[in-house]
Amino acid sequence: MISKSEILSILVQLGDSFNKSNEHLNGVIHKTYFENNWLTAESYWQAINHWKSLLTLEKLEVFSAPYAFTLVPKKIGLIMAGNIPMVGFHDLLCTLLSGHIAVVKPSSDDKYVMLYIIDFLVKNGLVDRINIVERLDSIDAVIATGSNNSFRYFQYYFKHIPHLLRKNRKSIAILNGSESNEDLENLAHDIFRHYGLGCRNVSFIYLPKSMDITRVLDHFMTYKELANHNKYANNYTYHRAILLMNGEQHLDTGFVLPKERLDIHAPLACIHYSYYNSEVEINDFIDKNTDELQCVVGNYSHPRIVPFGKSQNPDIQDFADNMNTLKFLENVI
Repeated sequence: MISKSEILSILVQLGDSFNKSNEHLNGVIHKTYFENNWLTAESYWQAINHWKSLLTLEKLEVFSAPYAFTLVPKKIGLIMAGNIPMVGFHDLLCTLLSGHIAVVKPSSDDKYVMLYIIDFLVKNGLVDRINIVERLDSIDAVIATGSNNSFRYFQYYFKHIPHLLRKNRKSIAILNGSESNEDLENLAHDIFRHYGLGCRNVSFIYLPKSMDITRVLDHFMTYKELANHNKYANNYTYHRAILLMNGEQHLDTGFVLPKERLDIHAPLACIHYSYYNSEVEINDFIDKNTDELQCVVGNYSHPRIVPFGKSQNPDIQDFADNMNTLKFLENVI
């Protein structure tokens, strides 16, 4: 029976392997991009370097210390998403730190780096703790992430076992007019990093009446090269055509389409914004959309608040959909 301290040591070794001199890792990143052009090497290294900073013995011990490490491991099915790099790794990490066995179904959109990670962990001592499967059978519990349609399927298919299920969410930014240029530069990162594909990417901006949206848009230009990315450009061109054909008023930066609309669900290559008069309006808007919000970016008092520029660099303690994965796993007996 492998101990928790041994698992921690192996995870730290994994973090140490996350460096650009690792030819094997560079190879699987290149292979990932060849099959899925959304997952560029630049985007992937942003995610990997972030995880490298988190996979230290101190941070892993602090993260896992409040939760029990089971001596009777159960098989935990993990259905991973693949919209942004390494999005399923946190679930694998939590499963291992809880003492359970991970039965992993990687996303077909982002499988090669996850297979590298699993192969590394297995070869370094976790051979009895991780299995890769095409179909989840004979599991004791499941953690699944997918679209809203997948969520309904998961609810039905896994209703007989403990389950932690996630669906589509969006993130928003609340501005108060006092933001510095650095804050707005960082907001651009929150919107455009990983092409805006993640649930932690900001898709709606709420501004005070006194603030001109053009001040915000000026700082978007850091990401103007997105117009050169074929898949992103196709989305931009498509939604621009729809807005023009429908005669809908909008702005156009040449790579993103800001539109004044009180709606957190902005399509890819679009951003919604609106103006508020008081904090009451902000609170009402957040309450109305709370079940669909991942995080709130900005200078605002809220339990899910994230500083500008940090939405795509979540702390290891930040659980997706605000559902505590380690607590869920602790209760699988």
